[in-house]
Amino acid sequence: MNKKLNNFKKRFVTLGLTAVLSLSSLGLVFADGARVVTLGANLTQEQKDTMLKYFGVNKDEVVILEVNNQEERKYLQGVATEAQLGKKTYSCAYVEPTKSGSGINVKTANITWATPAMVATTLSTAGLTDADVVIAANFPVSGTGIFI
Repeated sequence: MNKKLNNFKKRFVTLGLTAVLSLSSLGLVFADGARVVTLGANLTQEQKDTMLKYFGVNKDEVVILEVNNQEERKYLQGVATEAQLGKKTYSCAYVEPTKSGSGINVKTANITWATPAMVATTLSTAGLTDADVVIAANFPVSGTGIFI
């Protein structure tokens, strides 16, 4: 049991550090208060449009980043299982910085592995303290693509 707990802790720390490194490149985006959307690279244009509508944003109003499975594998290999990583990326995220003191508020939809607590911890570790975050997909997926 202890070995399993230690292994989980190592994986969670690795995941957190990986996400911090990945998200640190967004620091300038967050610093100016811009809203950011990540979209899975394997979504069709119709699915991407549906996600933007779900997030309540127009593509011209947000910074859009595309995430692919190669990036997932690069950063999460050994942290997430092969089944969780899959072969395609469909998960999406919307991050909107909020006023100081509001904290990190995370909601999910159709995400089966990544939890709101994991997302909030990762963003907090990356230095983001106040934001509304929505992690979602058009259909059930693990959500590993949101950590890149």
